[in-house]
Amino acid sequence: MARGSVLVIAPHPDDETFGCGGTIATLAASGMDVYVELVVQHGINTGGPAAARVAANRGTEFAQACGKLGVSDFHVMIEEGDHRNTLHTQTARLVESIEYGSPISIDRVRPQLVLLPARGAFHQDHQVVHQAAFAACRHRGAGHHTPPVILGYQCPEDSWSSQIEQATATLDITDHYGQKQAAVACYQHQTKPEPHLRSRTAIERADAVQGAAIGVPYAESFVTYRTDLRFIAEAAEARELVCENT
Repeated sequence: MARGSVLVIAPHPDDETFGCGGTIATLAASGMDVYVELVVQHGINTGGPAAARVAANRGTEFAQACGKLGVSDFHVMIEEGDHRNTLHTQTARLVESIEYGSPISIDRVRPQLVLLPARGAFHQDHQVVHQAAFAACRHRGAGHHTPPVILGYQCPEDSWSSQIEQATATLDITDHYGQKQAAVACYQHQTKPEPHLRSRTAIERADAVQGAAIGVPYAESFVTYRTDLRFIAEAAEARELVCENT
């Protein structure tokens, strides 16, 4: 993988980990700088049993998970927002922040790869973030960066979506799967007991199914929205140079 940068857009804490944590860890270990833009950091844990619905420091959980995955830097766009309606009323602000307003915006970190929520996401707020991030990745003319590769990640609940999309790109994350497991464990109240889709074993089982499709223990799959083949050629060239130097 070529040295460069990756920008991950996460609607809420845990989406970056549950959706593409293994990929984040794998790309970070390859030498790429991985940045996570967290859109809304609401203060209620909603993933645990109803009797255990408690307020918690989501910021601490998020920071710990990013540390486990090897994230270079992260930014929180909206602190303590109401996750039920904040995103639907601030779409234009989201687009501008992702384009140039955030400290880790597209124009600032100039990512080769952007990972965003898939269009067919189950949650409405994830759909809004997809629309905003996808718009921000458009070609905006001279002086602005256009990410050459855009992939959509799917979260556990997306399997219940009536508009789920076909995943067309897969990455072997086996070597760094322990990091994803450690990051998932940081979200103690965001996971649910078996047999829920958000249980730790269900997440691991889903990743194992993706891995089996390409003959490896664990993998994550993505919906392809843009693929610039120059990115692949540059990655191959960079890998050859590393091999020659070592």
